[in-house]
Amino acid sequence: MIRLILFLLLGACLLGLPPTARSAPPPIDSLQMRLTPMISAILADGNGDGTPDRLGDTLAVSGRVTASPAQLSHIRSNVATLQDDTDGIHARLPDGPPVSRGDSLIVRGRLLQERGLTEIDVAQYRIVPSPPRTPKPVPLTVATTVEDHYEGWLARTRGRVVDRRRTPKGRSLVLESPDGSSSARLSLFVADRHENRFRLDRFETGDVVEATGIVSQHENRYLIEPRDDGDLVQSGLAWEYLRIALIILGGLATVAVLWGVVLQGAVDRRTRQLKEAKRESERMRRLFESVFESAPVMIILLDEHDRFERVNDRFEDVLGWGEDELRTRGSAWPLLYPDDDDRCEILKFVTGAPQSPFESRPRTKEGDRVVTEWWRADLDGGRRLCLAMDVTERKARERELRRAKQQAEAARQEAEEANRLKSVFLANMSHEIRTPLTSIIGFAEAIGDETKDDATESAVQFAPRIKDSGHRLLNTLNAVLNLSNLEAGEMDLSSEPIDLAAELRSSARQFRQKADENDIDLRVEPPGQPVFSQADRGGVQIILRNLISNAIKYSETGGRVWARARTTADAAVLEVEDEGMGMDPDEVEDLFTAFRQASEGRGRTHEGAGIGLAVTKKAADAMGGTVAVETETGVGSRFVVQLPRTDKTTPTAPLQRRTDRGTRH
Repeated sequence: MIRLILFLLLGACLLGLPPTARSAPPPIDSLQMRLTPMISAILADGNGDGTPDRLGDTLAVSGRVTASPAQLSHIRSNVATLQDDTDGIHARLPDGPPVSRGDSLIVRGRLLQERGLTEIDVAQYRIVPSPPRTPKPVPLTVATTVEDHYEGWLARTRGRVVDRRRTPKGRSLVLESPDGSSSARLSLFVADRHENRFRLDRFETGDVVEATGIVSQHENRYLIEPRDDGDLVQSGLAWEYLRIALIILGGLATVAVLWGVVLQGAVDRRTRQLKEAKRESERMRRLFESVFESAPVMIILLDEHDRFERVNDRFEDVLGWGEDELRTRGSAWPLLYPDDDDRCEILKFVTGAPQSPFESRPRTKEGDRVVTEWWRADLDGGRRLCLAMDVTERKARERELRRAKQQAEAARQEAEEANRLKSVFLANMSHEIRTPLTSIIGFAEAIGDETKDDATESAVQFAPRIKDSGHRLLNTLNAVLNLSNLEAGEMDLSSEPIDLAAELRSSARQFRQKADENDIDLRVEPPGQPVFSQADRGGVQIILRNLISNAIKYSETGGRVWARARTTADAAVLEVEDEGMGMDPDEVEDLFTAFRQASEGRGRTHEGAGIGLAVTKKAADAMGGTVAVETETGVGSRFVVQLPRTDKTTPTAPLQRRTDRGTRH
């Protein structure tokens, strides 16, 4: 009987040994067929840079399917794994015939490396008819799985669960060596789309798991990806059942040993949990102390009777009271809220539910007032945690900001009133001045026409002067009104195809007589074809009249003025050039400022209000164009206006629409 028991115990010990100790796995089948290289050959890293030398090449390889796309718990679908006698690799398969575990497969595709995982992006594959056979898993430890580059192999390893994690892509168990001989860690990963095939909830922290699956890599971490729930076994369960059967046959001694081992494991697990909880409690205590002492806000801990229990350094810095002094006081609220006017609000803050910040103005130890905002949180046992911020400076800034806003609002209202008065003034000026001026100019023309034959010398002399002075004043008035309307955005500018060459000839004809009277050679140089611009006809006339008029005005007798129109790749261009007095290039920056002239004051040499170029610039800007000038004192000036070019001849929508239309002359 004793001999029988010894044999049974010896059999139990032999059966309880792990598979790696009983026998080595047989060689893995390789489907070479003398057609494709070995997997290890295509993964060779000859230059030692950490990546295969043939990365990016299109190649063919063959092997046994260790995990089909439907089985492999990978992040992406349609990924299988192949293995031969030398190595293993992941293969991303296209749509095609279904692949099963153990199939012989030849694939052709491009060798890639994505997020650290080397794989073949398969373009074509073929299942070779042969009896299915799955290579046996390679026995590995957690350390060798992580450190010896078994990526793509079917492997079996044992590890203790030290963490359970949820990621955006799936769930994982973090394993480490069961005997603590290595600090290496390996993740057992199950993608979300395979979660219903695995029962990871049955494993707890501290359990030893025997996992079979494909070694994979993501970023710099190695993973093992099981194929089905049968690949995950709580280590030793099958052998425990066998031991129970043997213990029943062998006697109560073996049963006692087994239960001793089980109970010891439970005790060890519970001990680890208690130690971990103690470490976490200590870590949270240190964290609280660190936050409490270094926080930039005032923190107060009150006991169940609302007396000071603890205050942090910031409280002492702001109010000047130390922790020892505060503990000798009664209730904390009279110190924090000394004003009787706040009594009702204080009562709500103290006795009501925690709410939004409450503002108070406590006195410091020196008697100064500070403005603070307080928050309250209720703790267990009637204790309270209060947080406060010194907002004295912020409140002062807010008062200054409100005062500045009030001043800005008053200034805005004054500006709006001034703008309204300006509009009223311009409307009155348009009616009360332009209407009499038009009559004066008409009467002067009539007097000049009726007195040509029998007029006195004074009538003949003064009638043209009255007419010229009236035109001069009317032009100034029109320029002022145009400038005002353009600045206010109240001028009606349409957008239609305009022939700048035709407008140039038209404007030149208006100034031909004035040029001849001053002995100025006005030369118009239009191109041989139309120059179309998307612009407003009246706006273009304003620009041309001002530029040609200025060129004639500032040219000496016998001088020349050129007016041109042309196109560039993206613009329609107007140019007016003269040989006049020119100006200092450093003064060009002020050239388009209203009421600025080359000669100013009572001693100026040329008439005008200095508005024409400002109106020109505003009109060009309103039509989406630009104005540039090249000038030199004593040489002359050249003004270049660029407007949007178009090949269309059909009018488009207006550029701007306003109710008040400015007058153009």
